[in-house]
Amino acid sequence: MNNPTDAIRIGVVGGGLIAQAVHLPNLAANPRTELVALADPSALVGKGLAVRYGIPRTYLDWRAMLDGERLDAVVVCSPHSTHAAIVLAAIDLGVHALVEKPLCIDPADAVVIAERAGAAGVVVQVGYMKRYDPGFESFLDALPPTGDDVHLIDVTTFDPWMSREPFVRWDEFVRGDDIDPALLQGFRAEEAAQVGAAVGADDPDTVRAFSYTFLACLVHDINLVSGVLDRWGVGATAESSHAWADGNAATAALRLDNGAVWRSTWLLLPEQQEFEESARVFFPGSIHELRFPVPYHSEVATEHVVRGSGNRGEVERTERRFVSDSYVAELNAFVDAVAGAPTNRTPPEQGGRDIALLRDLFLARVGSA
Repeated sequence: MNNPTDAIRIGVVGGGLIAQAVHLPNLAANPRTELVALADPSALVGKGLAVRYGIPRTYLDWRAMLDGERLDAVVVCSPHSTHAAIVLAAIDLGVHALVEKPLCIDPADAVVIAERAGAAGVVVQVGYMKRYDPGFESFLDALPPTGDDVHLIDVTTFDPWMSREPFVRWDEFVRGDDIDPALLQGFRAEEAAQVGAAVGADDPDTVRAFSYTFLACLVHDINLVSGVLDRWGVGATAESSHAWADGNAATAALRLDNGAVWRSTWLLLPEQQEFEESARVFFPGSIHELRFPVPYHSEVATEHVVRGSGNRGEVERTERRFVSDSYVAELNAFVDAVAGAPTNRTPPEQGGRDIALLRDLFLARVGSA
């Protein structure tokens, strides 16, 4: 475990998939962070991860960790329904937070988080790692300086259910079956209550569709394109959405200020053996495309392609490939922001805007099957 004197002291909430696949190894390897505590409701998971990463103390409850530790920051990897309470408790203690997407479930909670973080001078960074990918930076820099002539933005993601082999090496993961069933039921009940507050219904199908399909899956596309629109100073309005395949597929349509269409589609395709998120922006004279590979494998390249027409009508094509760990870049940006640098590209205001836009899209559903 790294323990330099100027490292920020970090506690992690939640020891599940994203923590084990990404955050815990990155925190343990980063010379600028000291991993001092972990909170997870499974004692087996806590013990196993403490041994693996040299974590000095583990807790069954995140509240006990916040009360018992002198932390500079927390990394929040727990269920969606817990995000708002954990982040607000951290803010009240002056503790910075890197919180996995979505920031929370209810847009009203996002407003409170942003206001209190701003008043307290606390960094809250939402975990949209793609915004820290050099491929995205190249994509942004290559786009025209304004979006006046954009015709269409189209994002399609096909997901082979990444929480399985070979995308996740489960034989290397620490797992536990000792969580109190009443606690799990409490998580589900709180999730349903928050979904109900956000969209007006809390039945199981609605909870899964909004909390998972929209807030866990479509949210990456929403934030990615919003990063482009922010560069241009262009807004977007929700128009409609459609869900089908028992909630395993969804598409959303939005309208830009200039009348152009933005369309995002997410598909769960368990029989496929690869993941891809592809964003294309169409202009009269050029097409800009960005393709992301499976997030957990940093050795696979992000691809940036630009197609256009030359002076003689010939096709011009440039292609760039970037092999980089965007999760590491995200963590470094968070550490920099805690130290006072203006490196937070995904603040809570942005996370809240994403949730509100997804709420509007969810409420604009034209059908489901």
